[in-house]
Amino acid sequence: MGAMAIAEPAVTTARQTGRADNTDILTKHDVHQAKDARQTGTMQATEQSSLHKIRLLYFFFRFSTGSLIPFLPLFMSSCGFTHEEIGRLQAIRPIVTMISGPFWGALSDRTGKKKLILISTFVISAICRLSCAFFKDDMQLFAIALCLTSLFYAAVTALLDSIVVSSLSSKQRLNFGKLRLWGELGNGISSTLMMHVSNNEAYGFEHLFVVHGVSAAVAVVFMSLCTPSNQYNQQKTKANGIAKNDDIIDWRRNLLDVFTNAEIASILGAVAVTGCSISVLENFSYINIKTLYKLHGQEDRLGQEISLYRMFHTSGGMLTWWWSGSWQKRLGPNGVIFASVCCVPLIFFLYAGVGDGLDVWTKIGFAAAEAIRSAIFAAMWSSATIRMNMICPSHMTAALQAIMDASYRGVGSTAGAYFGGALCKKFGIANAFKIVGKSFVSLLCMLGAVFLSSRTIGSHAPK
Repeated sequence: MGAMAIAEPAVTTARQTGRADNTDILTKHDVHQAKDARQTGTMQATEQSSLHKIRLLYFFFRFSTGSLIPFLPLFMSSCGFTHEEIGRLQAIRPIVTMISGPFWGALSDRTGKKKLILISTFVISAICRLSCAFFKDDMQLFAIALCLTSLFYAAVTALLDSIVVSSLSSKQRLNFGKLRLWGELGNGISSTLMMHVSNNEAYGFEHLFVVHGVSAAVAVVFMSLCTPSNQYNQQKTKANGIAKNDDIIDWRRNLLDVFTNAEIASILGAVAVTGCSISVLENFSYINIKTLYKLHGQEDRLGQEISLYRMFHTSGGMLTWWWSGSWQKRLGPNGVIFASVCCVPLIFFLYAGVGDGLDVWTKIGFAAAEAIRSAIFAAMWSSATIRMNMICPSHMTAALQAIMDASYRGVGSTAGAYFGGALCKKFGIANAFKIVGKSFVSLLCMLGAVFLSSRTIGSHAPK
């Protein structure tokens, strides 16, 4: 009995101790769960804060460029340059971009100093662009200023897109368009406001340069706040396995793989063709509209109605950026790219004029052309950027983005500026647009016939 009396309290004590231990374990488990929940909430809040900063970055960056770049052809025309001279001057940027763009991308990938290169090249390019205002009477100095502007600006757009896409998770990348649309919004607001300024006799084109300088300074501030530090990019570069002794060998092999990849080559070709087409439109569409308004005595309504066209341009781009992720889920990035190319000829016919003179239908055509032109670029660029980032080597994201940018703003825009200038000089702008549109339709029909015939032959081939 005594032994049992002694054992019973011992068992009771052990049970109490066990319950206490279980209570401690549950308490610790609850603490860990609460801690994990707080960390998850903090990470989500940090992620949302980063996305908000990226939206503001795109908004102010595109606000600064939209305040001046779209109006440079009109500014050149006001300086007395001919259509052919404008085409040659506008060809400077794509030629320089084609050469220098891949260099900046490779340099940023190798060094990891993407933030430093992004900010410094944007600042220098803005300064050089502002200097064009002082050389409007000297075409040679004007050309030199444009050349220096293009040399440094070649790094900016591609590097910014590469930094943003690389920082997004695989699920977030389909929402890249929704981030990029804030840039379209900034571009639309600035270009609409600046159109009123440029057509106001009290201001003129000179004030566009002032607004561009101020807004570019604001954009630099957001670049410094929103992009990852150089130390982070350098650590990521090292994590991707780029050894110093293997730089040259790796880059040679990977560049060869890139240019021999059929899918990458097809995307670069589609981007170049689209860049060529849009280059013709960007350089001469507003000049054609301005000439048509003067011819029909509606020059006093030009500024107001071009601002309205720019609103359609912004709306088309924003809607496409927003829905681009959904379209890519259904069609795939390559399907969206193909559909974008097929829509290009329609813009030329709309800009050439679908009505009689300058009637309502012609103006509706101009508004539709602005919306479709912006939509084609948004669909093309979003899909190509995401697809390129998916299939390229991890340590070549900036370089391949720069190569794609060079295909669009380099190869494509160079061909568009030269051929567009020559065609517009020989046939007139409206007739040149019709010729390009018909040629594009013929090319698409030929490619479609080749594709269908190859599938027919393949289906009847012996197995």
